[in-house]
Amino acid sequence: MKRFAIAAALMLALAACETTSVGGVSTPSGPASIPSSPLELGDWRNATPAATLAAFERNVASRYGAGLELSAVSGDLRRQDFNCAAGPQNGRGDPPEQVCRRTTSASGCTHTWQVHLFDEGGNGRLARTRGLYDRRCGSDGLLGGPGR
Repeated sequence: MKRFAIAAALMLALAACETTSVGGVSTPSGPASIPSSPLELGDWRNATPAATLAAFERNVASRYGAGLELSAVSGDLRRQDFNCAAGPQNGRGDPPEQVCRRTTSASGCTHTWQVHLFDEGGNGRLARTRGLYDRRCGSDGLLGGPGR
């Protein structure tokens, strides 16, 4: 019985140590057409940067479905005050085809959202997305860390 209690306690302890994703590339799960409602940016005024990032990643993945035309997705982002440009073509890794960025300043902080759009084999269709968020306040460094 004592062994069972120890084993159960260890299993509960391991379950509590689950790792959560900080950000990354996700396969879009959204519809075959882009909704007319605005893209939700998350509760960036009140939530932590991590919570805002998680909400924004979910919203991006659920809004833009795989197979949508990249031009339609970037056009939708432009209508929502994102600036889109070609992704870096430095010959390393698998860079996004387009990077769309929106920046807002409020209450002494600069908030930046990015959506990276990955092409599906060069055919101009969306394969996957990456939603990113950063908040920089005062003398904060990159990603809210200490500045120089």
